[in-house]
Amino acid sequence: MILTIFLVAMVSIGWGVAFISLATLLKVLAPMQLLACRWSITAVLFLILIAAGRIRIRLRGRKNVPFLFLAGLFEPCAYSILEAYGVKMTSASTSAIFVATIPCMTLILGILLFRNKADWKLVASLIITFAGVVVATFFSPAFAMGGTRAGMLCMTAGVVAASMYSLSSKKASGDFDASTVTAVMAFEGAILFNVIALLQGHGTDTFLIPFSAPGLAGHMLFLAVFCAFASYVCYNKLLQYVDAALGNNIVSSLSTVIGVVAGILIMGDLWGWYTIVGLAITLAGVWLSTLRMKEDL
Repeated sequence: MILTIFLVAMVSIGWGVAFISLATLLKVLAPMQLLACRWSITAVLFLILIAAGRIRIRLRGRKNVPFLFLAGLFEPCAYSILEAYGVKMTSASTSAIFVATIPCMTLILGILLFRNKADWKLVASLIITFAGVVVATFFSPAFAMGGTRAGMLCMTAGVVAASMYSLSSKKASGDFDASTVTAVMAFEGAILFNVIALLQGHGTDTFLIPFSAPGLAGHMLFLAVFCAFASYVCYNKLLQYVDAALGNNIVSSLSTVIGVVAGILIMGDLWGWYTIVGLAITLAGVWLSTLRMKEDL
């Protein structure tokens, strides 16, 4: 249980405060440049560990090899691109609500495609945490639903991609450890995003700009080392122990709470009673999820 708590904390903190570094770097980099640089650094870290013999990727004789590669194709590859364009073509409120449905979609797809089972605690925790996000978003003065059809389609496809990533990683964990799953994710992401960045006309500036100043370098290294390398290893490790929808719900909900609090304290974001009530409801759902998680451990 202590290991599980540590894994949840690592992922939630990393993903919860990642937006600060993302916002800073997106002022000087195009989205594909940021993704290319971030996942290239992560891939290099894994290459070093493989060269040192700390990680060994053995594919022969493993029946879940397809899920190993599918996990990386769904995230970061498909999800990152779909999210980037979806957020661009919809409002912040719309994209936040779409993202909040990922645990529910994970549950539905898990039942339909992998014959996963769901009990009342799991279903209730997903509904409660989603309701908390809706309250915090809907009653905010900045609330504004909107966006193009293309944006809505991108966000919908992104929700499916994120859900399929968690389910694929869960299946891959039957044959591969978390480090192997994350390494393959990093290699796939680095290749795809660098190809796209090059096709968009970006060259060495993709890697030179982030390291042109200590502050920018710090943000990039934080995203690559902590948010991508460490956090994804921890999340893939968590999925070895708990149901994909359950793990997704706990991590995404706590990340939302941490992100909102960090936004208020660091970025000066607006907040009010709707924020307090919404986060309280979300935490109630997380608490119910932890009760259900104890049954899996």
